[in-house]
Amino acid sequence: MRSASLLAIVASFFIPVTVASMALAQSRGPVAKWSFDEAEGTTARNSATGAEDKISGFFKHVPGVSGDALQFDGDTTSVIESAKAVPQISKDFSVTAWIAVDTYPWNWVPIVDQRRGEDAGYFFGIDSFGHLGLQLSVGGKWTMLTSTSEIPLKKWIHVAATFDSGKKLAIYIDGQPAGQLSVQGEMVPADGQDMLIGRVREPILPAQWIHPKYPVWYSFDGIIDELEIYDRSLPANEIAKNFAAFHPPVGSVLPWQVLPSGPPGPGRFGAYYASLKYSELWDAQRRIGPDSDVVVRFDQSPTRLVFWQGMNYIPAWVTENGKWYTDEFIETWGKGCPDGGDCEPMSDKHNRYAHVRIIESTPARAVVHFRYGLCEVEHSNCANPDPYTGWTDWADEYYTVYPDGVAVRKQVLWSSNIQIVNGKIVGHEFQETIIINPPGTRPEDNIQTNALTIGNMAGETATYSWLPQSPKKLDRPENANIQVVNLKSKWKPFQIVSPVNDILKPYHGKDSDSIFHWWNHWPVAQVKSSGIYAIAPDKPSHSSLSHIEGAPYATTNDSVTKLMLDGLTTKSASELISIAKSWLSPPVMTVSGKSCLSEGYDPAQRAFVVNRQSDESQNRCRASFKASIDSPLVDPAIVIKNWGDGVPRLAVNGKGVAWGPDYRYGKVNTLEGTDLVLWFKFQSTQPTTIDVSSGKLR
Repeated sequence: MRSASLLAIVASFFIPVTVASMALAQSRGPVAKWSFDEAEGTTARNSATGAEDKISGFFKHVPGVSGDALQFDGDTTSVIESAKAVPQISKDFSVTAWIAVDTYPWNWVPIVDQRRGEDAGYFFGIDSFGHLGLQLSVGGKWTMLTSTSEIPLKKWIHVAATFDSGKKLAIYIDGQPAGQLSVQGEMVPADGQDMLIGRVREPILPAQWIHPKYPVWYSFDGIIDELEIYDRSLPANEIAKNFAAFHPPVGSVLPWQVLPSGPPGPGRFGAYYASLKYSELWDAQRRIGPDSDVVVRFDQSPTRLVFWQGMNYIPAWVTENGKWYTDEFIETWGKGCPDGGDCEPMSDKHNRYAHVRIIESTPARAVVHFRYGLCEVEHSNCANPDPYTGWTDWADEYYTVYPDGVAVRKQVLWSSNIQIVNGKIVGHEFQETIIINPPGTRPEDNIQTNALTIGNMAGETATYSWLPQSPKKLDRPENANIQVVNLKSKWKPFQIVSPVNDILKPYHGKDSDSIFHWWNHWPVAQVKSSGIYAIAPDKPSHSSLSHIEGAPYATTNDSVTKLMLDGLTTKSASELISIAKSWLSPPVMTVSGKSCLSEGYDPAQRAFVVNRQSDESQNRCRASFKASIDSPLVDPAIVIKNWGDGVPRLAVNGKGVAWGPDYRYGKVNTLEGTDLVLWFKFQSTQPTTIDVSSGKLR
């Protein structure tokens, strides 16, 4: 009896002590805590230790789940706690935080990282698919637990991870278990290592890389708040309680960024310098002054042509509902590039070689010049260096744009490695049918399944679908030279080339999470890569459909020139035949009038050219056109060189016409004098006479 009483007494003594110990353990607060409530400044306070940790890169203080929080830019932001201030954890531990993910990282990115390679310490973060993960060295072996579900974008999410020494790893999303893994052994601590919050410790190869094989620096992209580290394994009920303690805003707390294209809707026709803004943190990185971009607006349509630094000034047509399209640029690859990758302007992340300028902007037309070097993401690696001069490949593109929304694209390649085989350029690419997918959209959101319609001058057309799979060839109709890109918009991109060109090589979607090819290394992305597959619609991205190849317009020993008519249209491919005829086989023009000489039709300007030889104050130039069904006049332009200061007066077929929306003129000052540019909105398949006369300005 005495023994039993003694056991009862001992038991009654130890039970309260054990319960008290458990309660004490659960009441132990975090050994590190960042609430990011500073609101300003470049330090983040660890309130558990009093340490002031440096915030580097570009960042913002924004509203959090409680007080303020820290927004990371995805490229440069980091918070570093020095090794001497890092809490010493050698056994059990837990990490909790509130995060709002703006875009998924290029590969694993830490929420918090206190490790030495894969030999010691731990890492808690998300991968390129948005999975949450805990990694650490257990018993000398690097161990990883990853959630099967993805962290949603733009929303506040509570995340947590625990390590129960010798038992298990566990991760939680919004207070609920999201995965666990049984383990044996204790964690090997990473003594002497700094703790990183929100940035990779060393450059890492993007998870979906294609080429080149360059590891890149990057950061967490989104907001982090209420980050806590415990030197114990929190039980599930305590993590659920931690989650329930806050009541953040529901829904999206980060906006979907919009690719900038200037004011919406129609506007005064012309080319304008602009300062196009994307996002505050992305713009903050740029070392480019105001008026760095160019936008061409149209008064007769809600479309525009945009030359924006975020696309390396590569011209893009923007539809009435914000669909973006470009005909690419000049590119070379393989032996032409020092690293064997792609030499192209989209690799020029800092725009060291790309430049845009307005040459001409009048009521009658706009001319924009886009110049760039063909270089790889390593800026010193440029294509085909000349052994004597050191010059590498360069390109000049001129967009001559008229009020009807049609442009002539003139491309000039300068190279010491021009190769022409059977009348075609090889080793350089001049066109690629590219759709730019704004953030928050997949290719299928922007491109119809029946993605391309191709036609020829005989009126034959064929439409190609990317379902059930992309076409293997674009081999009909014969001699196709007209292409319409079937975006999900009223206004659709079109291209017209000479019939000796080829529309070929469709792209497929088998390597991406889409029926279309889908990459996100461009536009906007600053990582050193010219090929990364997209797997989510989080970032701006692009998709390709086809190539248009063929014979050049002109060549020299070190240059090649190609021409293309392009723009946005509401017409079908067969309805574009008349404008194709007016450009490819324009009517013959004869000119009469004192000192007025015909220089014929210039397809590079889409204009008839008259040279006025006299500077007399009174003059008349008459242009007669032998228009026909095969050689129609469609929205013609006339350039009269050396026009002077006289006010032009216009008559069409002998009838005076007032200047206005359908009949426009502009004057262009040159070193030699003043040229007159005329544009007319009318069509004719009959002989037509246009008289232009002038008088002295009063």
